[in-house]
Amino acid sequence: MLDLSNIPSQQLQTTTLYATGNWQTWNKPRGAKFIEIFCLGGGAGGGQSSITTGNTNGGGGGASGGIVRGLIPAFLLPDTIYILVGKGGAGAAINAVGGTGGISYIGLQPSTSEQTLICKSSTAVAGGGGQVGGAGAAGAVSVVSLSAFGNLGLFTATAGVNGAGGGSISGTSGTNQAALATNILTGGCGGGGKTSAGVQGNGGSITAASAILTTPVNGGQSSGDEGGSGYGTLQPFCGTGGAGGAGRGGTTGAGGRGGDGWYGCGGGGTGGGSVVTKGGNGGDGLVIITVIC
Repeated sequence: MLDLSNIPSQQLQTTTLYATGNWQTWNKPRGAKFIEIFCLGGGAGGGQSSITTGNTNGGGGGASGGIVRGLIPAFLLPDTIYILVGKGGAGAAINAVGGTGGISYIGLQPSTSEQTLICKSSTAVAGGGGQVGGAGAAGAVSVVSLSAFGNLGLFTATAGVNGAGGGSISGTSGTNQAALATNILTGGCGGGGKTSAGVQGNGGSITAASAILTTPVNGGQSSGDEGGSGYGTLQPFCGTGGAGGAGRGGTTGAGGRGGDGWYGCGGGGTGGGSVVTKGGNGGDGLVIITVIC
């Protein structure tokens, strides 16, 4: 049958590139007509609360990475392009802010220079959760037009999601996050605060969305309990950050560890405590390239 409309066949070839910390190469296959790009940055780590026998906040949750999606005619691209996938930020280990989530880059050279880029996942890294309860700040939405070769295709950019704040020095619970509220990913939840008199707050939880992400990710519910780690699905692509750890009231013992984030999602903050524990790690980014032949 003649293809009078020049409609591409529906043969798809999908390549997923994971975070390695190094530049990776992708080679355009013979017969490619269009290239679809999904570029996700790394999520940030959860914060560690201040370590004290007195009253203290829970650590804040880390932010999620930004996302860029694009469609480019294959004949406009060279045979080889270069990809750097952003690593997730490490959860804070002692009296500190969580590690930032790395930006993912796709370009014509192994360089982060805008002059050779096709796109990058955001204009700034995802921010780590704070030591005194502050939420990690999402990186600003990517401005694809600033990447010179982004003008070869059609792109959509989405900012990350802020982390959630930790509980207060009076022993309140960490702040929750809602899955699929405004984005396909979430930041991490905050840890619970604690007092020297024995009051402790629960860790913040990821509340589930019905039909797709059906299981909540619970924060620590008893003194010193750790938060659950995030999860997700690849089809449809969506996931959650880590929940917050519970505070440990009194003058001894560690607050609960924050849960780790799924791909691109933020780690949960620790619960307040008197002994060092660790914030949840942010999820690594991903780059998925699909060829339409």
